[in-house]
Amino acid sequence: MSNTNTSTSTAKKPVFRKILPGGISAAVFENTRDGRTYRSVNLQRSYKQNGNWNRMSMYLDHQHIPFIIEVLQGTWQFLNEHPIGSQQAHAVETDSGENLEQAAEPDAVVEQALDSEFDA
Repeated sequence: MSNTNTSTSTAKKPVFRKILPGGISAAVFENTRDGRTYRSVNLQRSYKQNGNWNRMSMYLDHQHIPFIIEVLQGTWQFLNEHPIGSQQAHAVETDSGENLEQAAEPDAVVEQALDSEFDA
């Protein structure tokens, strides 16, 4: 995730945007690369700190959304079932087809997926 100050830019406007309380939003952008049009998603949290507005953003491809949902649902479940100080405070959960080394390096897995998508 990137953390940037809010600034005026000439960026493209999203084709879809969903805004929730707490400064949480998602926007869909259509982009063209090498003659191919694709969609990307920007997840964002906006917050005010020391009088300045800041944003934390994460860009991903639309096919990653189900994985993000699954990770967040699992995290939500863990946080609600295991309060701070409980005996199972350090659980690690992976899919059956994935080993712990792959789970520890999610950026490498996503980069491989993105590279293969643009090579196609």
